Amino acid sequence: MQPQRISATWLSDDMAHALAAMCPPLETADVLRAADKLSEHAASREVLVVDGLFRSGVDRVNLRNVIKSLRALHDLVAGPD
Repeated sequence: MQPQRISATWLSDDMAHALAAMCPPLETADVLRAADKLSEHAASREVLVVDGLFRSGVDRVNLRNVIKSLRALHDLVAGPD
Protein backbone atom coordinates (compact mmCIF):
# COMPACT_ATOMS: atom_id res chain seq x y z
CA MET A 1 0.00 0.00 0.00
CA GLN A 2 1.35 3.41 -1.01
CA PRO A 3 1.16 6.26 1.49
CA GLN A 4 -1.40 8.96 0.74
CA ARG A 5 0.03 11.99 -1.03
CA ILE A 6 -0.29 15.18 0.97
CA SER A 7 -1.11 17.11 -2.18
CA ALA A 8 -3.82 14.68 -3.35
CA THR A 9 -6.61 17.05 -2.29
CA TRP A 10 -5.53 19.76 -4.71
CA LEU A 11 -3.40 18.12 -7.41
CA SER A 12 -4.61 15.21 -9.48
CA ASP A 13 -2.26 12.75 -11.13
CA ASP A 14 -3.50 13.96 -14.52
CA MET A 15 -2.71 17.59 -13.70
CA ALA A 16 0.75 16.62 -12.40
CA HIS A 17 1.32 14.74 -15.66
CA ALA A 18 0.25 17.79 -17.68
CA LEU A 19 2.56 20.07 -15.71
CA ALA A 20 5.47 17.69 -16.18
CA ALA A 21 4.78 17.61 -19.92
CA MET A 22 5.20 21.40 -20.00
CA CYS A 23 8.80 21.06 -18.93
CA PRO A 24 10.70 18.04 -20.20
CA PRO A 25 12.59 16.12 -18.85
CA LEU A 26 10.43 16.46 -15.71
CA GLU A 27 8.44 13.38 -14.79
CA THR A 28 5.03 13.26 -13.16
CA ALA A 29 6.66 11.92 -9.98
CA ASP A 30 8.89 15.02 -9.82
CA VAL A 31 5.87 17.31 -9.88
CA LEU A 32 4.02 15.19 -7.30
CA ARG A 33 7.02 15.33 -4.93
CA ALA A 34 7.25 19.11 -5.34
CA ALA A 35 3.51 19.43 -4.68
CA ASP A 36 3.77 17.37 -1.51
CA LYS A 37 6.68 19.49 -0.34
CA LEU A 38 4.69 22.63 -1.13
CA SER A 39 1.81 21.29 0.96
CA GLU A 40 4.14 20.62 3.87
CA HIS A 41 5.68 24.09 3.79
CA ALA A 42 2.85 26.21 2.35
CA ALA A 43 2.84 28.66 5.25
CA SER A 44 6.41 29.71 4.53
CA ARG A 45 7.09 31.54 1.28
CA GLU A 46 10.80 31.24 2.01
CA VAL A 47 11.07 27.46 1.75
CA LEU A 48 12.39 26.22 -1.58
CA VAL A 49 10.00 23.42 -2.46
CA VAL A 50 11.21 22.78 -5.97
CA ASP A 51 14.85 21.92 -5.41
CA GLY A 52 14.22 18.44 -6.78
CA LEU A 53 12.94 19.91 -10.06
CA PHE A 54 16.22 21.55 -10.97
CA ARG A 55 18.39 19.42 -13.22
CA SER A 56 20.31 19.86 -16.41
CA GLY A 57 18.26 20.13 -19.54
CA VAL A 58 15.26 21.77 -17.86
CA ASP A 59 14.14 24.99 -19.51
CA ARG A 60 14.10 27.57 -16.70
CA VAL A 61 11.19 29.54 -18.19
CA ASN A 62 9.02 26.45 -18.46
CA LEU A 63 10.08 25.38 -14.97
CA ARG A 64 9.05 28.76 -13.62
CA ASN A 65 5.62 28.25 -15.23
CA VAL A 66 5.30 24.83 -13.59
CA ILE A 67 6.25 26.30 -10.20
CA LYS A 68 3.80 29.18 -10.54
CA SER A 69 1.08 26.76 -11.60
CA LEU A 70 1.68 24.54 -8.58
CA ARG A 71 1.53 27.52 -6.23
CA ALA A 72 -1.64 28.84 -7.90
CA LEU A 73 -3.39 25.46 -7.72
CA HIS A 74 -2.45 25.10 -4.08
CA ASP A 75 -3.57 28.63 -3.22
CA LEU A 76 -6.85 28.17 -5.09
CA VAL A 77 -7.82 25.23 -2.90
CA ALA A 78 -6.31 26.61 0.32
CA GLY A 79 -8.22 29.87 0.00
CA PRO A 80 -7.23 33.20 1.50
CA ASP A 81 -4.96 33.21 4.54
